[in-house]
Amino acid sequence: MENWKVLFRPHILERGLNYYEMGAVLNVKKTETGLCATVVGNENYEVEIKITDGRVYDMWCSCPYAEDGNNCKHMAAVLFKSDESAHGIEEGEKTWQARYLESEQELLDVIGKIPEIELRGILAQLAQENESFRNHIMTKYSSSISVRQMIRLKKEIDDIVYRFSDRSGFVDWQNSGDFIAAMESFLYGNINELIKKGACMQAFELTNDVFIKIGNLDIDDSDGGTTIVGNSCYEFWKQILENCNESDKKQMFRWFEKHQADGTVIDYMEDYISDFLLNEFHDKRLLKKKLQMLDERITKAGEKTDCGDWWSVHYGYENNILKRLEIMRKLDSSEEEIQEYKRRNRRFSVVRKLEIEECLEKKEIDQAICILKESKVLDKEYPDLVAEYSAKLIDLYKIRKQDKEYKEELIFQVFSCRQDKLDYVYRLKSVCEHVEWENHREKILKGRTGWQIKYPLLEAEKMYDRLLEEIVADGSIVLLDQYETVLKKKFPEQMREAYTTYIKKQVDVVSDRKRYKDLIKYLKKITKYPNGKEIAGNVVSEWRACYYRRSAMMDELRKEGF
Repeated sequence: MENWKVLFRPHILERGLNYYEMGAVLNVKKTETGLCATVVGNENYEVEIKITDGRVYDMWCSCPYAEDGNNCKHMAAVLFKSDESAHGIEEGEKTWQARYLESEQELLDVIGKIPEIELRGILAQLAQENESFRNHIMTKYSSSISVRQMIRLKKEIDDIVYRFSDRSGFVDWQNSGDFIAAMESFLYGNINELIKKGACMQAFELTNDVFIKIGNLDIDDSDGGTTIVGNSCYEFWKQILENCNESDKKQMFRWFEKHQADGTVIDYMEDYISDFLLNEFHDKRLLKKKLQMLDERITKAGEKTDCGDWWSVHYGYENNILKRLEIMRKLDSSEEEIQEYKRRNRRFSVVRKLEIEECLEKKEIDQAICILKESKVLDKEYPDLVAEYSAKLIDLYKIRKQDKEYKEELIFQVFSCRQDKLDYVYRLKSVCEHVEWENHREKILKGRTGWQIKYPLLEAEKMYDRLLEEIVADGSIVLLDQYETVLKKKFPEQMREAYTTYIKKQVDVVSDRKRYKDLIKYLKKITKYPNGKEIAGNVVSEWRACYYRRSAMMDELRKEGF
């Protein structure tokens, strides 16, 4: 293939090579016009490369950077992978891991031959030229961490911010991923070493410096990078707290208490500070304060059976009452006090769930069934809870061989609770006579609880004509594609017409190259059906006559041979 590397900016080419060497390029397939592949990044990105006479003439990727008209690292990664295949390396012959290990071993072999005095000189030169490398050596191998070294480490944090931000201090989307990776690399490369040395307060100081920088930075955080670094800081705080002495713990406590709401970081980042203060320190005064806060929230629930949740930015949602019970135990409340609290708050579903778990552990099945039936009534305003109770009852009735109750509960589950899959539907079918099942099936297909399983049920029951009718009436191209394999064999003409109707409707509302490619994909699909080439040709003629001013559309038609 001709030199395609000139199509990419140098730093994009380098990132593409990294992706290729990491094995991020998957599912490479040859197409009529080139090749396509999946590249694993922040998410899975689809890449298409058009190649003619050994030359790249068009590329497309589903990532945001490419949608702005840029040639991205994912495209470069696929082309590196293509070059690998072109040079005769069969897939599976040498994995990227094998090539990487060979390269690493080659380097180690050469280093092993360097005289020690020369090696020390090379190391010193590299450390002088690279501040990050110098800091790593000083942090890992020095006997103590000096004030000067702390200044250097903090300067490295500032340098990372400067390197990835613009003149106004903004880190844009294209740089945010690399910026977050650099901050994470700094934390994991230095904080662990400081903790190992017993330099806990220096580790705490540096972690705070990173946290405060991140917590005040103007950054396009579409990928949640701030949360990633915030969580890492939280974990390092925990490690430091576990390893430091009592005097240092008091110092840490004072820092968190001072900064929990003083504007040191932007508002949502303050949650990390308050969470750590309330979740990780076990000071009784703080725990009692949190009990009071939880009681206020629980009281606000009033007569509801849902007591609400406690939001922790690090741990996620935690139930208010479960959190209160946890704190009661930390405060050394007696078992009698805990049980009395649960009795007073039995109206809340979470307390009854605890009772059910205890009954099942003790094999008190009858009591568990009674509480589950009671809870179905008490929590009737919460459909998901009711469905959960019903599912447990079904399992218990099955175990107890209570066939009548088992069938009745299945009927309740299927017709009163939203169904996401066919499990309970087919358990019900297994205990029904043929005619009874047909009546139930029709009720499911028309009912409000079965709308999500309507199409899978029609397919499973081999009701293909009705499946086609429902999908066409719905007008969803996603459903049409999902069930194409089964419906194409039985109703080829109707499926062809459904696709033709879809593209004719869509052509009036699309206006960008990506959408034109999607329509042409369906146009090619139509050619695979009976008389499809003729129908597709007529559609193309109509488009050329009506939309000749849409240059991108005409270009895409030409590329695909229409």
